Amino acid sequence: PTGPCLKEEPVVDGVYLDMGSAMTAISMCAHDLGLGVHCDFSVAKYGSVYKEVLGDEFPEDHFVICGISLGYGCDSQPVAALNRLPVDETTRWMACDPAWLTAPATAMSPSSYGLMHLVSSRHCSHTLDVSKVVPKELISDVLAGARCVTSIANSQPWAVTVIQGEARDKLSKAMLDYFDAGNNGGQSYKKYSTQNTARMQKGKDQYGFELYEQRHGLQRDDAEGRRQKYRPNYEFWGAPVLLLLNLPKSSVAGTFVDVGSFMYGLLVAMHSHGLGGKPLGSVAKFTELCREVLGDAAMPQEEHLVCGICIGWPKDGRDPREMPDWYPSRLAMDETTRFVSNSDWA
Repeated sequence: PTGPCLKEEPVVDGVYLDMGSAMTAISMCAHDLGLGVHCDFSVAKYGSVYKEVLGDEFPEDHFVICGISLGYGCDSQPVAALNRLPVDETTRWMACDPAWLTAPATAMSPSSYGLMHLVSSRHCSHTLDVSKVVPKELISDVLAGARCVTSIANSQPWAVTVIQGEARDKLSKAMLDYFDAGNNGGQSYKKYSTQNTARMQKGKDQYGFELYEQRHGLQRDDAEGRRQKYRPNYEFWGAPVLLLLNLPKSSVAGTFVDVGSFMYGLLVAMHSHGLGGKPLGSVAKFTELCREVLGDAAMPQEEHLVCGICIGWPKDGRDPREMPDWYPSRLAMDETTRFVSNSDWA
């Protein structure tokens, strides 16, 4: 939508994160079905052409982020993949216990679940077991898989700080103390829009109603009750590992699309191993506190903290790939999709 993305000042970077996640989810599902995928940002250069060709099928209050070409390959020869940066070039490990970093390697089995299943079954987990170790090799594997997502000109703008052990506990305590003192904080970038479309607002209202009123029995005006339900974000929902996902403060809209893609890649890679977790925009509200506790090397001055991502094993022993935790309902596909095609294809 043009309102949050082009007309607000400053623009709402959080919407571009969401678009990057959606782009990667579509690409993964297509890949699982044997389709070739190409994310094409060049087609976004010709906004006026869409209205001319598609007419009313292209809404006035929207613009194109990118195209995603889908089709079956016609060349049997393998295509050379782009080189990606090594995990250690985009990841900081200084906030982890030395014993965890040097523990013997743990055997890992490849996931037997297809990408379509992983994308459609992925959800946020809210009860994680802080006492059950997530091996470093698993975190490295998640990071290595996610780095293969698309980024503009292969720029790979993300940076990750891994928080574990003593540093994790120290950061959680500092955040809980700060939150319990009545502080709410705020992100260093713009996450929320004041110009939501009707459909965006419908999704937000639906989430608030299902989470607070239906699940927890809290009315809309119960600010303190809702605040207490928010508090476990700073316990990282029991996860023993926290990732801080960062990007440069010089970032533009396209950079946030890239980081949204990478974030979604991390979440699906975690899910493929049976790990639970969720993105924590709440952690990004306390960027300066992160810097104070962890130091400038772990939380550099020249970077935005986009979000935290907590990672752990579900506390109740369930496999999140088969048995989901609570999650909000989604808008129907027809509410977010328009088909402009030949009648015999549709």
